[in-house]
Amino acid sequence: MPTYKIRGIDVDFPYEAYDSQLVYMDKVMQSLQEKCNALLESPTGTGKTLCLLCATLAFRKSFGNFSTGLNITVNDVGKIEITSSNSGAGFPVIVYASRTHSQIRQVIQELKRTSYRPKMTVLGSREQLCIHDKVKLLRGITQSTACRSACRRKDMSKPRCGHFNKVLSYLKRNPTIGEEPVDIEDLVNIGKTSGSCPYYLSKELHQAVDIIFAPYNYLIDRRNIKSLEFSWRDSIIIFDEAHNLESICAEAASFDLPSWLLTACISEAQSCVDFLIETRNKSTSHEQDDFAILKALLLKLEKRIAEVYIESKELGFTKPGPYMFELMADLNITHTTAADLMDKIKDASDLLEEKSTGTICRLETIKDILDIIFRDGGTSHAKYYRVHVKEAEAWSANGSKGSRTLSWWCFNPGIALEVFAKFGVGSIILTSGTLSPLDSFAGELKLDFPIRLENPHVIGPNQIWAGVVPVGPSGRTFNSSYRTRDTMEYKQELGNAIVNLARIVPDGLLVFFPSYYLLEQSIACWKSLSNESSASIWERICKHKKPVIEPRESSLFGSSMKDYLTKLNDSTVSGAVFFAVCRGKVSEGLDFADHAGRAVVVTGLPFATSTDPKVRLKREYLDQQSGEQGESFKVLTGDEWYNQQASRAVNQAVGRVIRHRHDYGAIIFCDERFTQPHRQSQVSKWIQPHIKCYSRFGEVVFTLTRFFRDGRTQGPTKLSLLEAENGGNIGEMSSSEHFMDKYHMEKLLSPLTTPVAPDCTLKASSSVDTKTGYTSFLGGILPANRSSLSADHRMVVGCASSSDKREIVLHKRRTVLSQEHDRFDLADSCQLGEKSRNTLIAYGFTKKRRFIAGEYDLKQHFGNSNEQSSSGDIDLQCKDNVTSQSRSSELLKQNLPADSTPSTADGTQGSAFLAQVRDKLSAAEYIDFVGYMKALKTKTLKIGEVLLSISRLFSGPERRPLLERFKDYVPAKYHSLYEQYVDGKD
Repeated sequence: MPTYKIRGIDVDFPYEAYDSQLVYMDKVMQSLQEKCNALLESPTGTGKTLCLLCATLAFRKSFGNFSTGLNITVNDVGKIEITSSNSGAGFPVIVYASRTHSQIRQVIQELKRTSYRPKMTVLGSREQLCIHDKVKLLRGITQSTACRSACRRKDMSKPRCGHFNKVLSYLKRNPTIGEEPVDIEDLVNIGKTSGSCPYYLSKELHQAVDIIFAPYNYLIDRRNIKSLEFSWRDSIIIFDEAHNLESICAEAASFDLPSWLLTACISEAQSCVDFLIETRNKSTSHEQDDFAILKALLLKLEKRIAEVYIESKELGFTKPGPYMFELMADLNITHTTAADLMDKIKDASDLLEEKSTGTICRLETIKDILDIIFRDGGTSHAKYYRVHVKEAEAWSANGSKGSRTLSWWCFNPGIALEVFAKFGVGSIILTSGTLSPLDSFAGELKLDFPIRLENPHVIGPNQIWAGVVPVGPSGRTFNSSYRTRDTMEYKQELGNAIVNLARIVPDGLLVFFPSYYLLEQSIACWKSLSNESSASIWERICKHKKPVIEPRESSLFGSSMKDYLTKLNDSTVSGAVFFAVCRGKVSEGLDFADHAGRAVVVTGLPFATSTDPKVRLKREYLDQQSGEQGESFKVLTGDEWYNQQASRAVNQAVGRVIRHRHDYGAIIFCDERFTQPHRQSQVSKWIQPHIKCYSRFGEVVFTLTRFFRDGRTQGPTKLSLLEAENGGNIGEMSSSEHFMDKYHMEKLLSPLTTPVAPDCTLKASSSVDTKTGYTSFLGGILPANRSSLSADHRMVVGCASSSDKREIVLHKRRTVLSQEHDRFDLADSCQLGEKSRNTLIAYGFTKKRRFIAGEYDLKQHFGNSNEQSSSGDIDLQCKDNVTSQSRSSELLKQNLPADSTPSTADGTQGSAFLAQVRDKLSAAEYIDFVGYMKALKTKTLKIGEVLLSISRLFSGPERRPLLERFKDYVPAKYHSLYEQYVDGKD
């Protein structure tokens, strides 16, 4: 295992590290050594998780060996304390947080690949870890309440949870637990085998480990932070997948109290009073009074909310944040009385838990709300808040009535992270694939991030196609703003574009809409536009890919994912298409690698609803903050924040494809607003260099088809080549830029076997496939968004007439032809099957670049939009085969000099020969053949090059008659040269 010395510390890495990985680890190490915060962006597939783990654990190990063993003691007040060999040594504890349990599971798998074995634990929810027969069937607050009740029962008729009772005994018998990586599944299996509770096992163990893995809520939720019992001094906090951290922090520091919830709390308080009345001999009048007071306060709060004057339902009632303290003071709730009230609520919750198991205790919500309002005993945080009351229609048995919600919204996300500074945390590292722009991200969190990094992606330029598509097949503009999104013309144009993309893109296609509303409206439109003579847009999409639609209900999402994977593997169609929504579940954290996501289409900018009260107030708050002086951080304006939120949602969506360094895919922006430079500047930095704006939809079809053709034919061999070069490190890329630079001029632009004049001889080369006669070198792959190279590129070719190499300046179109030959093995294309061949496109080599025969007429590519079909669906089928063949026959006679056509070779014979050619060649090969003829006519290529190319096309036993027959069309003075090429095929 390689070892790298980074800032004086040896870091073991499981593979040969790439330059981008070393840079990333250097930034991590700098943050840890200087005890400062870091903001690190690195695209998916660049190995940030592995780099984070190796660099952080190497830093921790530099202080001393990792912890071992467990010591379990009971302190003076009867509390159990668990320590390890290094407890009290002052070594920094690492807390690695990610958004979901599935992401944590992946991180632990990465830990297993390293040489580091710190003592560790993983914290999870009861939903993931509970093994109690009854409690594990519950969810949410109900499950938490039932668990706590079962674990602290005083009533001997209902014994405590047996799994909870076995936790300490298991830890005593197994002090080495956590010294090998364990994930949630491992803990559950331990629990099932030993009978000890996995949930409390992990919670007890966290006191004595080197690294803790946990979901975000353990670090952001105030209640959970208080439950963590380890030394925070100089600890290291890592937030992985932190692109949504600001919104998560803001939500954790805010609350919404709807009237139905307040009514439920009042009912629970009354239940406590009733229960104590029934058991008077066991309770005191003091307890009854406490719960009666609690109920009275909640009733008064309900009345105060109902009395608020709301002039407009759309705007609601809004006040500055400090108004919340005025409202609480009216209820006699202050900093002095709040603590006592929270104790009463806790007593009520305990009573309700004891009374019944498996019910939700809503009163806990009121306790959490009071904790947010009266946090830290001060009022200064209120300036970051706004009070809002909104009213909505609610239906009941008595008819409709107004339902109100009291909200206290936090607009400073950094308030949730302030506690770490008070704890003396050493470093906070935030990392993700989509953090840009970093300045605004840091400003939102109000934290200083001296260490910053925006890493490039590790893929080569040939692995990504990124384009802005401002118009559809019939030339209508794409713009999903409210002005045009509801028009029939927009939805029809978008549907016709997706029909074409579904045909071109192989395997999985992801289509993201700005909102569920647009998604549902568009699909409804596509289904309705049909008649007896033509299929609907929806039916045409389904002809190429089976559709799956992201559901609004999160509970149905799992089944929709299974449906997508099933349809993706259906061999009767060319894959599946997933219609989804930006900020939805599909766009967040899911891995659509390889064939699961070959392209992603973004149909517009997902702006939040501008009239939403929370959005409106956030913009007003930021405008106010930006106008004030003395801010130490860059403060966004409301409009800047509004636009950047939309851009971040786009970046998240497009990040679903190209998930590792060997992956390839297309990113398609179907909205004219993406042509604007300031919009493109907010797209992830690694995508920006590849973005190309297309003025016509036909050009998109052409370049995309070529991109996926190259990806299919070159990808597997390239993958094997790169894996061999890099020792199997498939998690990230080696220096792919070095790989491309190394061969860019010599290999990419110089097919080794192509002569440029009749007197040049062919040089033998190991890179020539003797079976097909084609150069098979795979480094020569152009970026998908570069259709050609400049005319002054030069190629060096060996000539028979001289021992020196002869330098020849190639024409631009000739360069294109050379590139195409070097990149595309026609023999491979013949094995792709009819469905794949029908999508292959090659150059026509004419000034108009119009195909004489084949799937796609390029007059649509460069002509006016009104030349396209009325439906807007670009037709890839050759509609007039007879006419095309006749034109090709005429072209065959015209292209060669007059003496090349024998007197017997009239139009009939020419047509017969072309029929044989079409029968033996694939569609793409036939287009190549016609292209060579036209290139010869326009003198783009010399006849020697044409003859060599034709001889290659006609190679193989089945095509031998074509090879011999074509000699009849070759001028007599070139017969010897042609025979030389023919003999080379024997």
